[in-house]
Amino acid sequence: MPSAAAPNTGANPVAYDSPSRTLVVQRRDIISQQGDSPVRVVPAWASPPDTSVLVMLGEASSEATASLRVIRHRLEQKRAEGMWTFGVTSARDGEGKSTFATQLALVLSESQRARVLLVESNFHRPSLARILGFRVPDGYGFSSQIVRKMRGSLEPWCVVALGPALHVLAESTAEQGFPETLHSTHFQNAIGFLSRGYDFLIVDGPSVLGSGDANVVENAVDGLIVVLRSNMSKGNDLRDAVKQLGERKTIGVVLWDVELGKKTNGKGR
Repeated sequence: MPSAAAPNTGANPVAYDSPSRTLVVQRRDIISQQGDSPVRVVPAWASPPDTSVLVMLGEASSEATASLRVIRHRLEQKRAEGMWTFGVTSARDGEGKSTFATQLALVLSESQRARVLLVESNFHRPSLARILGFRVPDGYGFSSQIVRKMRGSLEPWCVVALGPALHVLAESTAEQGFPETLHSTHFQNAIGFLSRGYDFLIVDGPSVLGSGDANVVENAVDGLIVVLRSNMSKGNDLRDAVKQLGERKTIGVVLWDVELGKKTNGKGR
């Protein structure tokens, strides 16, 4: 999988195996000084249960891989303009946004190109740990950490390293979550603070329609990508979602195609 040195750790590079199929790193803790507060980076073992839906890890068509790299190129252009925090959302649940957000993080960090943090903000329906096949350390789901910050904790933010280039701040499905923390100022502060240590920060956001959660993510990032799934997404839903979000930060729409056998293609428009 893509790899690069962990941001500002000052530690030796983390070893990993089977980069094309399984995300594996040595078990150890790294304390990273970023700005005026440390970030704790905990390398973890991970094995995605279904690499066929992860283009950068599975046996995908060259067209699917090329499409993701085109999207990466466009985001690298945005990076040159001063934008490096991006939210991924969809009009409704089930349209493939979490899978796409994962794909995007993988392709951005491919071949040690960039340091990437993938953040989960869909606290009602978390899925990143399941998609990537790793366990969130006890007590270190994102919303649990926010709760402790709200209570005055000065502990560092803890992220999980799935390789030297890719870190993840995910929600735990094994412990109680606190969805209401998305609307606290601590969420937006976390995105702003953590983004300083990475070349790209990708937020897997909630869907748009039915709540204002996606608008919270909109306020916290530089740009938003709206995901559609072929034969599932509805044009009226997309129009309503874009209307709710507005055009100020919506930088593009991605059509996530139907699965062909065991291959899933993503096309940016």
